[in-house]
Amino acid sequence: MKSLFKKKELVHNPKVVIRVEQLDNDFTFETKQLEGAFYRIIPSTAAEIAFIQGLKKNVFVYTPATGDGLIVTLNLF
Repeated sequence: MKSLFKKKELVHNPKVVIRVEQLDNDFTFETKQLEGAFYRIIPSTAAEIAFIQGLKKNVFVYTPATGDGLIVTLNLF
């Protein structure tokens, strides 16, 4: 596990983009600020991408409002 995500950065209270479903089978996006500490990871190998795709249902992966990578919870590592 330690060999995965060498590009990992601790971020506090990140702003993320969240998809919001509408009533008419449409959606919009809104920006929210999360509270607490999270990791910003930048997947760079197929193994890292496969790891993210295989995460359990209750592990949240967010898109950052600015910058590259993904925002994930600390307990993932």
